[in-house]
Amino acid sequence: MSSNFWRSPVTLLVCFLLVVAVRFNRNGLLVKRSLADVAFYIGNVEFFRGEPVSVSLQAPFNERLLVTAVASLLPFDPMTSINVINIIFLLTAIWFLYKLLNHFNLDSRFVWLGLYIFVLSFPTFYYSTIGYVDSGVLLMIFVGTYAVYKENYLLFLLAVILGTTAKEGVVVLVPVAAAYAFTRKNNRWFFTAAAGLLLYLVTWGLVKKYVPNGHGHTPVLYWHPNSWRIGDNLSRLQTYVSSILSFGIPGILCGYYLIRFTGAVKNAWKDDLPLWAGVAGGYSLWLYTLFAAHTDGRFFWVTYCFPIVLSMLWLSRSGRLNSR
Repeated sequence: MSSNFWRSPVTLLVCFLLVVAVRFNRNGLLVKRSLADVAFYIGNVEFFRGEPVSVSLQAPFNERLLVTAVASLLPFDPMTSINVINIIFLLTAIWFLYKLLNHFNLDSRFVWLGLYIFVLSFPTFYYSTIGYVDSGVLLMIFVGTYAVYKENYLLFLLAVILGTTAKEGVVVLVPVAAAYAFTRKNNRWFFTAAAGLLLYLVTWGLVKKYVPNGHGHTPVLYWHPNSWRIGDNLSRLQTYVSSILSFGIPGILCGYYLIRFTGAVKNAWKDDLPLWAGVAGGYSLWLYTLFAAHTDGRFFWVTYCFPIVLSMLWLSRSGRLNSR
């Protein structure tokens, strides 16, 4: 089959739609699960529509507004509306991933391979259309990273604000911007990173203050480390399976090149440090959830742009290094 077939946007789109269709609306074709957190996101959509809310709005789910607010504008039932928006957001994220890969002047083979790694990944299949709202923060992390490398300050700050209304994990953009400022000796990006952190905190505080919460007052930091959470996460098979599969090819490739070309990685640190900061930030969030939240592979998935770009960069560089 011609390589041009696989480098076609139509082929990529068809592959994406086939992957996300399998579990659309939690159809239970392969895996049956209860609604769990999704019930709260459905309640968010009902709230925005002014309809009777089927579940009591509860933090932190009521604070994850971006996907559910946009979904409330669609004419479908809440679950379908959420998943349609998830598809739209993920397609937009793929576009920004494409733009980000091209920024590094990679051969088109590696650009398309990076896109397919994202589209055909386990978390894209498993989490994208089952009523969760991670597509919102994933999109904003992809947009924010693209904005850093294109030095688009306003786009970066917009991504932080919108990402904060999507989910807490968007905070990983702050160390990415700070690392970019450090390696480029760009003071304006230091100020932008600080402004991003300030906007993150202000937006988060406003959401917590003004968004209805059926359980009354909740602490500023929802994710409190506690001993029972550690035992729960370590005793669940899903913690291991979903995390390993979501770490996936991007994580394995990054680890391989880090070990195989340690010296070269050190030499390229100025170019790659913002991406490694994103990897470290995303993986640190996953580690923290072991002590403070329900651990699964989504915390790797939303920061996939970092290991995918790094692995494609080093796949490209490895040919030159091996030929020496």
